[in-house]
Amino acid sequence: MKSSAELISGRHLLDKSHIKLSYITHFYCNQNSIDSVVSLLREYEKFPADIIDAIEFVIVDDGSPLEYQIPTLNLNYRWLKITTDIQWNQGGARNLAVTYAKSDKILMTDLDHACPAETLRYLIKTSNPGRKFYKLRRKDVHGKIYNGHSNIFFMSRARFLRFYGYDEEYCGHYGAEDYRFVKFQKYHGSKQSYLPSSVWCYSRELDREGAYHSLKRDLSFNTPVDKRKQNECELFGAEYGHSRIFLNFEWKVLSSGTRQPSALPVIRRYWKLSWWWRWLNPFAAK
Repeated sequence: MKSSAELISGRHLLDKSHIKLSYITHFYCNQNSIDSVVSLLREYEKFPADIIDAIEFVIVDDGSPLEYQIPTLNLNYRWLKITTDIQWNQGGARNLAVTYAKSDKILMTDLDHACPAETLRYLIKTSNPGRKFYKLRRKDVHGKIYNGHSNIFFMSRARFLRFYGYDEEYCGHYGAEDYRFVKFQKYHGSKQSYLPSSVWCYSRELDREGAYHSLKRDLSFNTPVDKRKQNECELFGAEYGHSRIFLNFEWKVLSSGTRQPSALPVIRRYWKLSWWWRWLNPFAAK
C-alpha cells in the first residue's frame, strides 16, 4: 500500500489541490507606495504553516498609476493588474479575483481589514458555505465586538458566479454595488448570516495620505442606477436586476507564487466509495 508521499509524487509544481481558502483583496494606490498591501502580506507570512499552506491570496491592483516591484513572498498567491482605467472598479476587481480563485471557499475583504490566525484556521476547516454567505464581526483594540463591515464576505465561489458576481454597471462611479450584490443573492435564495463571534476580523491602521488613494466618494450617479435595478427585480423577476456585465476590462498577471505544503494530505480511502451518498443527498458535506 502506497504512502501519501508516494501517491502525490510527480505532482505539478503549480498544483493547487491543497488550497482550502482563497483570500481575495484589491487595491488602488495613487500616492507614494503600495506599503498598505505589502505590510498585510508580510503579516500573513508570519502565520503558522498549517494556515498559510492552505490559503491562496489573490491580489488585484485596480489600475494603480504607481510603478512598483512585487517583493518575494512566501505565500501561495497570484497578483493581477487591471490595465483599463476605470475609477471605483471594486466590483470588477472582485469578479476578476474570484475568477482566478483556486478554492470554492472565498473570503473577500478590503485592505483596511485583516484576520487573526484563528479566524483563518476556522475558515480553512469549516464546511463549504454552499448557498449561505457570511459576514464577520469586528473586534477593536479593547476586545469589544461590533458589527461587521458591509463588504466583507465569506462564501462559495460557485454561488458567487452562479448569480453573475458583482454587477459592473456600477463600476466607474462610487457606491451601491455591495448593497445590490447582497440583495440579488438574497432574492435568489442565498442566506446571509454572521459567523460565530469567535470568528472575527479587525480594522488596520493604514497610511491614507501616502499608501492609499484619493478618489472622491459621490453617490449621485449610482443611486438612480441602483433604484432602476431594484425596480427591475420587483417588476420582471429572477433574471433581471443585473446587467451581466462581467470582466469589462483588460488585465494581466504580474506575479504568482506557490508555497509547497509542509504536510502531506490525509489519506481518505473511502471518499470515492461514498459517491452514492453524495448523489442521493445533494446537501452532504464534501
